[in-house]
Amino acid sequence: MKVLNKYIRTAVLAVALISVLSACNKEDQNVERAMQIIVSGYNGGDNPLMIAIDTTRYNRPNDILKPASLAGLNTVYSYSTQKERLLTITDTVTKKILYSKALPAGGSKANFNFIYLDGRELEVDEPVADPATNKLSFYIQYTADDSPFDIFLYNKDNESGKEHRQYLARNVRPRTWISLDYLPDEYFSDMNAVRAGSICFTKAGTTDEWAFNQDENMSKMSAFGLNLPKAGEKGLVLPYFVVQDATKLVYTRLFFYPDRS
Repeated sequence: MKVLNKYIRTAVLAVALISVLSACNKEDQNVERAMQIIVSGYNGGDNPLMIAIDTTRYNRPNDILKPASLAGLNTVYSYSTQKERLLTITDTVTKKILYSKALPAGGSKANFNFIYLDGRELEVDEPVADPATNKLSFYIQYTADDSPFDIFLYNKDNESGKEHRQYLARNVRPRTWISLDYLPDEYFSDMNAVRAGSICFTKAGTTDEWAFNQDENMSKMSAFGLNLPKAGEKGLVLPYFVVQDATKLVYTRLFFYPDRS
């Protein structure tokens, strides 16, 4: 009888323990969580596009991805229950879902890239990381012609008037991914020189013949916001999408390194 009572007490304790653990797990699953969501890219279609996460629609005017415009959304998404959540991008006119991808199961930050050109999604080319250097890639959306061009980082010293150029790529063409290795040279190891510099696109073999529309504004962009690698940094992979708007050359960064400033 004593043995039976002992087994009964043990069983009751086990059931109670399981109940407590189950309640703890359930409580843990219902804890409020937040994830920073960044969407980058370009809408090259004719219709506005809308981003949604699960049942949350980002349909305010500033969040809608307008035609022929860079795409950009930076928001904090809060949730409590554990389940798969999809980020979707939908054509607001045809209601067709153009992009769908699950949020990561864990972590506090997520980056999504979406480039829509010629009625389809353009796959972002992300070179394999190399611990000995940094990998940059550029996609230049220029449709007027297919002439080759050079790309270089440029700055002119205000005191001496001396020009500094570090070539990134030579004799390349638009509408294809251009991948290259990058470590700053001695001059551009100074980040002040980089921030004050420009990325220039000139006709292949020249330094002063602008590649796009024969126009400086359409063939040059500030290097300030590119977040190029600093001296000593290696192993980074940094893709960019570059396109013209009505008056100038613009770009979007297709990478997210939250710990880099």
